[in-house]
Amino acid sequence: MLRSLHGSARAGAGSAREARRLWRDPVVFLLLVGLFASAVVVEGSAATSRPLIQPTGIGSVDFGTPKAQAVSELSRLLGKPSARFVDGGCGPRYTEAAWGHLYVEFRLGRFTGYRYIENGWPADRFGKKRVPSMLPLLSTARGITLGSTLGQVRTAYGRLNLIGTDRWQTKNGLIFYDNAEHQPPAASSRIIEIKIGTCGDY
Repeated sequence: MLRSLHGSARAGAGSAREARRLWRDPVVFLLLVGLFASAVVVEGSAATSRPLIQPTGIGSVDFGTPKAQAVSELSRLLGKPSARFVDGGCGPRYTEAAWGHLYVEFRLGRFTGYRYIENGWPADRFGKKRVPSMLPLLSTARGITLGSTLGQVRTAYGRLNLIGTDRWQTKNGLIFYDNAEHQPPAASSRIIEIKIGTCGDY
């Protein structure tokens, strides 16, 4: 029995020495570092795999893109539009194409803005659903999406400028609306709209 225990101890010590020797081997070390880095990249890619809503557009579709091209490229990304209409608040120069709760705006036939809004827009005409939806699933490059908290937006973007009731603008121009019911708004207040470049707040 004692002999067996001593043998196990020697085997364990030998395994530890072998492991240390392998770590000192530069080839093995570089291989293990490469595997770790690959795992981090894969995990990061999964976290940012949602299409991005950005200060310059959506995904690879930039502001200024002609409407037909923008709708075509966004359809490849998000599927067929759920609605198309003329902006009732800003007049016929402005038209909209919707993908669920993402509303893409065109001024004189060019992509100029979007709003990603929990309850649809305008609430009494397009996109309104019995249960609030966040589809399609989108996020900013810093991981903020509908349902994120105001505290998370502050952590991700730093200083925010208050530009209206429950409206916060980042340095890069993105605007976030929170659902706070009291002032000052709690850090736990949820984000219910993300927008940039749209005509008014209709």
